[in-house]
Amino acid sequence: MEHIAEDFLHQVMEFEEAIFAQTPVEAHRYDDAYFADGWREGDNRYELKTRRQVEARNPQLIKEVFDPKRVLDVGCGPGFLMYFLHELGIDVQGVDFSPSSRDLAPAEMRERIRIGDVATSHFADRSFDLVICREVFEHLTVLQVRETVRCICAASSRSVYTTTRFHPKPA
Repeated sequence: MEHIAEDFLHQVMEFEEAIFAQTPVEAHRYDDAYFADGWREGDNRYELKTRRQVEARNPQLIKEVFDPKRVLDVGCGPGFLMYFLHELGIDVQGVDFSPSSRDLAPAEMRERIRIGDVATSHFADRSFDLVICREVFEHLTVLQVRETVRCICAASSRSVYTTTRFHPKPA
């Protein structure tokens, strides 16, 4: 029994070391080329026309399901989902740590995007009835995910909608 406890303790220590050894990705990794180049499958670029096709009914479904008045999009990138929600009459703000996000955003969204760490609170608690965070967690360290979840939950007065990227054969 003592051997099992020692093995478990060793595994926990290895796990903790791996967590604390993770280093955050730097903002320059998500530059204009990350968003605009055609490296994604199907030439899926971050351009308004392409993103409208990719999003399809998603903005309308978000409005129907959550009925939000104020939305925060955490890790908003160039703000295309924000723009589509704005078209539906929703007051939307975003936060992303890449300055390219604001540069590439539709003009109507540029001033609505704050540049900063998604693992830091940028708005008062309970400021939004819906906080969206789609395909962001996989870009963060485990410790950043913990803080980002805390910030997302604090910013929402009602609902949180998160997703992570799915790949059938992840590296």
